[in-house]
Amino acid sequence: MKRIQDAELKFPRDWEYRIIFAEAARPITEEGVAEILMGRKVAVSAGESSRSGAYGTIVVRLRVNSRNEMEELAGKLSKVTGVKFLL
Repeated sequence: MKRIQDAELKFPRDWEYRIIFAEAARPITEEGVAEILMGRKVAVSAGESSRSGAYGTIVVRLRVNSRNEMEELAGKLSKVTGVKFLL
């Protein structure tokens, strides 16, 4: 059986990141995400919030040209202040 992490992805391709963040850090999180994505053609939208309202989601859609670029962006986005999880 093939493992999902071994699946071959074709590039360039459209990709989506879902950034789960602490609502208390929303302004600094949005600023950090915007700084990382500056100069790129992206579609950004608000996703669902947690039932308690403690966490929110930012959905980022963009085109990536390589696995390296995709992983580099994921690494940078996951380190933004307030980010709790990246899908």
